[in-house]
Amino acid sequence: MSFFCFRKKKALDIQCLGLDFKNPIGIREHSFARRAGFITLSQPEDHILDWIMKVQELRNKTVLAINVTSDLAKTFSLVYDFSDLIIIDPDGDHGIDSPDISDTSVLLDEIVSLRLCYERYTPIAFRLSHGHTPDEIEELVNHCRLSGIDAIVAPGSKKVAHIVEMTQGRLPVIGEAGSEAEALECLEAGACLVETTSGPIGLAKLIKTLSQE
Repeated sequence: MSFFCFRKKKALDIQCLGLDFKNPIGIREHSFARRAGFITLSQPEDHILDWIMKVQELRNKTVLAINVTSDLAKTFSLVYDFSDLIIIDPDGDHGIDSPDISDTSVLLDEIVSLRLCYERYTPIAFRLSHGHTPDEIEELVNHCRLSGIDAIVAPGSKKVAHIVEMTQGRLPVIGEAGSEAEALECLEAGACLVETTSGPIGLAKLIKTLSQE
């Protein structure tokens, strides 16, 4: 399925990946759902019931993304019915070394095949590693497009710009930003959405900045 991002009539509303976001800014691991366009939660670990309660608290307040980092196929199946968006992150520790390209390609094919078991279509994004080289990025992005992965999560504006250029904007890109300035740079580089770790204060500042543009 191919997705394009559309700005709606309200200044910050955006439709992307078949989902309606009230703004393009998301935050990680925080229950501050009232203002966020989306929230990214980590996969459940030991306390699954606590995790489910947290998900139920956030659902219907904002778009909910789940970051899947280990035991990927099993965890994908576990979180599918709880997610609006699933992010596959083989390099969950964000190390310098990137995962093996061939292993990652096989994994992505397996994940996309698993989605065929469900009636509801949930978009899947692949999170690039900080350590991926430009050549590796091109190989992975091309494989994502062929296999049916719906979006790429790219760390930093340079990687965002590279992917937007190589796909001519035909594959949604979610920027990954560690600061307010980097988040704005990702949007300027062509990201449809930006995931930030700057917390609720940074989120509020970003939304205020965007609403004034």
